[in-house]
Amino acid sequence: MYLSIDQSTSSSTVFLYNKKFKLISKFSKQHKQIQKSSAFVEHDVNEIMSNIFFLVKKISKKIKFEKNLFLSITNQRETFVIFDKYSGKPLHNAIVWQCRRGQKVCEKINKSKINKNLIKKKTGLTLDTYFPASKLIELLNSNKKIKNKLKNGTALFGTIDTYLIYQLTNQKIYSTDYTNASRTLFFDNNALCWSKDLLKLFNLNLKNLPEVRESSSIFGYTNFNGILKKNIPISGVIGDSQASIFANQCFNRGNTKITLGTGASILTNIGQSFEYNKNVITTLSYVYRNKPTYSYECLINYAGATLSWLKNNLQLIRNENETNNIFAKTKNTEGVVFVPAFVGLSSPHWRPKSKALIHGLTPGINKNQIIRAALESVAFQIKDYLDDLEMRNKIKYNDIYIDGGIVSNGSFMQFLTNTLNKKIYVTNYQDMSSYGALMMGLLGMKIKKNLNEIKKLKQKYFIYTPKKDKEVHESYENWKFVLKKFYI
Repeated sequence: MYLSIDQSTSSSTVFLYNKKFKLISKFSKQHKQIQKSSAFVEHDVNEIMSNIFFLVKKISKKIKFEKNLFLSITNQRETFVIFDKYSGKPLHNAIVWQCRRGQKVCEKINKSKINKNLIKKKTGLTLDTYFPASKLIELLNSNKKIKNKLKNGTALFGTIDTYLIYQLTNQKIYSTDYTNASRTLFFDNNALCWSKDLLKLFNLNLKNLPEVRESSSIFGYTNFNGILKKNIPISGVIGDSQASIFANQCFNRGNTKITLGTGASILTNIGQSFEYNKNVITTLSYVYRNKPTYSYECLINYAGATLSWLKNNLQLIRNENETNNIFAKTKNTEGVVFVPAFVGLSSPHWRPKSKALIHGLTPGINKNQIIRAALESVAFQIKDYLDDLEMRNKIKYNDIYIDGGIVSNGSFMQFLTNTLNKKIYVTNYQDMSSYGALMMGLLGMKIKKNLNEIKKLKQKYFIYTPKKDKEVHESYENWKFVLKKFYI
């Protein structure tokens, strides 16, 4: 049996797999989204740890203690915690990737082309509040006590994986994997080490930083504070989006993975050479046997979160699944265009100050057309990015693999296929990040010897084939017109 944790933006989920790598049980529990203002988003990591222990205790009744039992972890990337070195207790709520508190810091640093170029050259990323660096600076500027503790080493910085490992190993292991370290903006994604130059640029005086290991390493041992009757290894630690590209086995240049979750994460494999470009994000996908694999990445902040906004803020739907039927029955938007730039536009435009927009409302418009326009915006943002990627970076994206909650909406998936005018491969298995972490753990535990053996464990896919649809093309052109008129 194999145990896995997916610590996502909205919830903690614990999975149990059998010897044949089939999911036999999973339990999930949501945690609160703490929004002190429109720009501040935090999580209570005490609540998260409590939820994890609750879920592990629940699933432990089904665990058989076998020779190869181990724990793998995948997690929301960019979210970070500051915690006490000795007790492990958090000194502040976790600051979430969606949080925009570092915007002024970004604007100040971005005034220097030298700084912007150094960041891009070292990380492949773009200076944005999506990544921890600017938010960490803002936190330390407002909290001198935490700043001093990080400086003297009595407090530690870590992404969510680091915090979980530290807690689960009773403060013995202070470590992270390459994929999570790569998202901080002060890790050199070419040299594969913490960057003194970037720490200096950001004026971050951190006495300690976590040891960085390959995702397939063994990160320590845990019994979940005595919930399990014996310690088990922790192996297979990887950021959720990178876990997904690994699970979808996008091992060749041009292979593209799209995860449709709270946001949409698009990764396109570019091989083992670090290529950086001012118009696109270069991401470290994973490191295996000392060899890195890189991808171009698009970060769309609002995909499934747009549907949540329709439910929670406008109360147009009772639950997100209602949109499946509404999308299928609503022929078109009657000209309504939805641009979900609630926290700015990300790739490929990077307009952080942008606001969301619903355009084209007339007296005859009803809620169903607004809901359809919201879903169409997910497809249009994806096409906008991928078209830009091909045009600017001369790379053909191919073999598009899609996972995430929205894949259950068959009508929307056909719409997306028609929009992209390419075949897409969709798996019914919605927990690909957990599956990818498990695959990394199998390598770490030597249960599988190499990637060729991992390839035999690929999930099954349903293939959507594009159909010519003039109306889809016209809707996309209308969406692009609104985008150019109000944003670009």
